[in-house]
Amino acid sequence: MNEKEEFARQFRQIQPKFSRIYTRLLTEARLSFPQFALLSQLVDRGTVSMTEISEKLHITKPAVTSLADRLEKGKFLKRLAHPTDRRVSLLEIQPKGERVVRKTQVQASNFLLETLDQLNASERKTVARFYQLLSHTLDKMLVPSVIAPPALSGRRPGGRQRSK
Repeated sequence: MNEKEEFARQFRQIQPKFSRIYTRLLTEARLSFPQFALLSQLVDRGTVSMTEISEKLHITKPAVTSLADRLEKGKFLKRLAHPTDRRVSLLEIQPKGERVVRKTQVQASNFLLETLDQLNASERKTVARFYQLLSHTLDKMLVPSVIAPPALSGRRPGGRQRSK
């Protein structure tokens, strides 16, 4: 197995462990991962529209509405009317929501920092650089495609011409 294959294998082993850690932490917080993701966006970005959350999380607007309903009921966030556009609903993090996000982030970070402490300064710089590059690569992959789908040719699936 070459170096890249070994790296990929180790990453595949680590990823499910991260998922289990977050599952455990979010279960304790009584939140689903999508709820946590929405609240994290509010902590990071401040008050935002439901449409912005939909775009950032790559989920439908009805899914955002459903998440917001549950989180508002639990007093994690509050809906606000847009000051100039009645069609737009804004979401604002509440103190309870911010506390649970910060606590979960700290708990999840602690085991990473414990591992990082085992590295020397040069190794830590390499790891930090890797994370920067990985984040940049993932951001590029998550950008919606700018290539429009091909126009319909007037043919049905199977090659038959559409009747007019």
